[in-house]
Amino acid sequence: MKTPRIGFVTSADHRNLIADDLVLASALKKHGATVVPIVWTETSPQSTRCNLLLLRSCWDYHLRPQAFLNWVNEANQRTPVVNAPEIVRWNMDKRYLADLERHRFAVPHTIALKSGSNANLAKLVESHGFSAAVVKPAISLSAYETYLVPAREAKQFQPKLDALLSARDMLVQEFIPQIASEGEWSLIFLGGTFSHAVRKFPQAGDFRVQHEYGGSVQSVNPSEAMVRTAATILERFAPQGVYCRADLVPRANDFALMELELIDPVLHFEFAREAAQRMAELLLHHQP
Repeated sequence: MKTPRIGFVTSADHRNLIADDLVLASALKKHGATVVPIVWTETSPQSTRCNLLLLRSCWDYHLRPQAFLNWVNEANQRTPVVNAPEIVRWNMDKRYLADLERHRFAVPHTIALKSGSNANLAKLVESHGFSAAVVKPAISLSAYETYLVPAREAKQFQPKLDALLSARDMLVQEFIPQIASEGEWSLIFLGGTFSHAVRKFPQAGDFRVQHEYGGSVQSVNPSEAMVRTAATILERFAPQGVYCRADLVPRANDFALMELELIDPVLHFEFAREAAQRMAELLLHHQP
């Protein structure tokens, strides 16, 4: 049998792959596969010479979202891309949260603002009863251009919002204060089945849980109710996803889904190396 060649689609800054991906690459190699980094901005989508393309640390796509989507679509014409282009298209723009809200899933209340529009942040925050708002681009990752604005500072933040809107679509979201006390729970699903979970806390005085902003992470066992919530969302919106990370924050009466990560999430294999083996098997069965 010919050795499967699996391309890990990444960004120029991560051409040597991140630690999470190296764990998965090691698992794939144990199954006889060859793993190669594919920097999407430097590689023609038709010349990857792979049997399967796995979207991983392509953490610059938010800077050129249409180019990235075009690359994924073109690459998929010759080589299967995981997760599939239709999932990428839906998940790339965080306005997908409105789809979840329409189906009565708990998400932060989110107001979408079109690029070039005029929006009075102070009035928006007041009319929606926000004590604080998170302002972020509709297409972003790793807290890029993401700001926490207390209601009392909304007027002062207006020039910054105007500048952001001159270049891109933006979101104004309800701030979920439990992220500081309860943390953000990231539930990882492989092949539609719950695998493992981590809990992330922001650094004291911050609201961002990413490690580059001082966030911490630990392995946890979520409740059955939390797993059921995440599984129901995934089954409704991305049942064909090979991998998914559902980020939730527990509240008094529910679990608020912060994001459904289907493109390039860290899957925290450092806490569950056996999960990397399961992921490797899924990918090898997925490739032609």
